[in-house]
Amino acid sequence: MKRIPLMTWLAIAMLAGTFLFAAFRIFISRAASVVDPSVEVIRFAHWQLEPGVREAFDAIRADYMKLHPNVRVEQMPVPGRVWVQWLRTQLAGGTAPDLIELASYNNPDDMLARYFVPISSYLEEPNPYNADEPDLKDVSWRQTYAAELVPAPNGLGHYYNANLLEYYGAPSTMVTVRIFYNRDLVVAATGQDKPPATFGEFVDLCEALQRYGIESGKPIMPLGGSVFNITKITGNLFNTVTQRLTFELDYSRDLEFSTHEALITFARHRWGLNTPQVKASLQTVESFGRFLPPGWVQLGREDGMLQFLQGRAAMLATGTWDAGGILMQAKFPVGAFKVPAFSRDDPKFGAGTLGPASEAATFAALPFGLTRNSAHPERAIDFLRFLTSRQSNTKFSSISKWLPVIKGVPVPPEAEAFRPLADGYIGGVNVSLLGGQAGAILLQNIHLLSGSNASADRYIAATQPLYDEAVPGELTRLARIGLDTVRQRDSVLAGLYFSTVQGPHSKFDRLSASQLDSEAQRLQELRTLEDYPQK
Repeated sequence: MKRIPLMTWLAIAMLAGTFLFAAFRIFISRAASVVDPSVEVIRFAHWQLEPGVREAFDAIRADYMKLHPNVRVEQMPVPGRVWVQWLRTQLAGGTAPDLIELASYNNPDDMLARYFVPISSYLEEPNPYNADEPDLKDVSWRQTYAAELVPAPNGLGHYYNANLLEYYGAPSTMVTVRIFYNRDLVVAATGQDKPPATFGEFVDLCEALQRYGIESGKPIMPLGGSVFNITKITGNLFNTVTQRLTFELDYSRDLEFSTHEALITFARHRWGLNTPQVKASLQTVESFGRFLPPGWVQLGREDGMLQFLQGRAAMLATGTWDAGGILMQAKFPVGAFKVPAFSRDDPKFGAGTLGPASEAATFAALPFGLTRNSAHPERAIDFLRFLTSRQSNTKFSSISKWLPVIKGVPVPPEAEAFRPLADGYIGGVNVSLLGGQAGAILLQNIHLLSGSNASADRYIAATQPLYDEAVPGELTRLARIGLDTVRQRDSVLAGLYFSTVQGPHSKFDRLSASQLDSEAQRLQELRTLEDYPQK
């Protein structure tokens, strides 16, 4: 009989030990509800694993449980890489937690309608946890938000669904994009701690940092990160250089150049990659592409963070969701600045520029939605109200270093640089706006705009045929989805017509207006495909 090796027994023992440890942790975490059925257990799940966020949620749930001794609130952080699979499994299996973080790209209309409860009516009631706030106690929960949760287009405001005309989430923060920098390295390279105010100064800073790294013999890169980080810079640059072009293309005249308008105008040959302003936007990436780290296209978001925290990269572009982690883990002083804009008199990029793009339309983020299988829906809503009260939002912002979203909550000093820019101009044309497969073309070919051989002309030559093929395909896809949406709404409209009072502000009236808009967009898509067939 063959003898089993010792290492095999050790592996089996470790596996068994891990299983028993996990089982024990699950047992003790739920023991209160098992031993005492009167204990209400509320679970909320999210994918925000950045340092400071879980700690902030832990502090707030502890405060809530102190007020409500017979309630147990459990936080369920889930890694982002498995979030979608975990979410769909939990919802389909009926084992989802009471509250789940929402995102429009993870929660399409059918999923929201089937698995989540609209909270529009709750939001119009006062938040009892603001009873001690004189300016908030008599207003609705929705009105306690800084922007009063203005309905946002689908894909932007994850708390509201424009097709279903319902609020599904209550947010806890706002996010902006900034470039974080190592203040010690900037001082060493330039002699002063002064963030760049213009794109020209930004390029000069990159050159100074690169030169300092060579002269000092230190492996320092001016910019760190991956596609995730670098596209945070390119998006802002594109939006500035093409602002004047947007006024020409925005046929709805609503100061919001949507994906639909971008696709229609592109397919009708009103703009393209060789349009001077669009070509200039690609040349902006070419201007700083030579400073990007080797192999950055293959790197992950975590790689960029590690480069910066280890002092190997002097700057890192990312959202304010990473601010807490950077400020808590960096062993050097950290500064932050907005992606530099172009001035109108810039000799190369000023022709299509108006000025800094406004961030006034920054929408609230990190919304939690109520699932239909919640055993204690009223208790879950109560905790959500507590979480988004002024007192709790102050604590959340203070611990996480994320921006607050409730009126009157002060911005932490460490997050002052992240405050949205209230003034500014409309954003410009951005090839990423084309969405779907067309939007992915930039990510797949952006390497042509970096390195010593960076060339906007080479990018255009390689991708123009891809865009010409992808845009009609995307319009076809949207027209097909639009037909499904219209059909679904027809049955809802019929039900509303016979069951509710009609009027200029009724849900029937609002859904009718939205239905007409969807039908008009679909007609535009079909007519564009007919008038401008694919070559």
